Amino acid sequence: MTNYTCFDVEIKDHVAHISMNRPDAFNSMIRIFWKELPDLIKDIDKNSKARVIVLSGQGKHFCAGMDLATFAPSEKTAEKKDPARVREAFYHEVLELQDAFTALEECRIPTIASIQGACVGGAIDMVAACDMRYCSDDAFFKMTKNKQRFKFDYREDGKPVSYTHL
Repeated sequence: MTNYTCFDVEIKDHVAHISMNRPDAFNSMIRIFWKELPDLIKDIDKNSKARVIVLSGQGKHFCAGMDLATFAPSEKTAEKKDPARVREAFYHEVLELQDAFTALEECRIPTIASIQGACVGGAIDMVAACDMRYCSDDAFFKMTKNKQRFKFDYREDGKPVSYTHL
């Protein structure tokens, strides 16, 4: 099995246990997370390595969501860029981010999120893409407003998506 930066993977008795392994950073989603998760899910699914996937987080909290600091523009790129090229690059980056959760959603085998502690921001989208969600007594969900222009999900009528049914 490949070594991953953000995940520990164990496949035993036809159960693939994928554990986010950055508890000191509350398992926040850094750039490499978005590459590793879909690759990992697609590999398990394509090669029929398990009959079920269980996704969990190590430490006190399941996941603190996106690590927005890793997505902020650096000071070095403060030069003026063509707005059309910036938007095009952003569009492709968003497609790449969405691919991570689409892999969970389209996986042929059942996916289960095992949630303890905080499940924040983008982590809510991640567990919503799983087939089932199980929570410990101390689990809680939180969406926060942000200044980095990452938008929440909205329904066709323009109202924010409610995750209260999870």
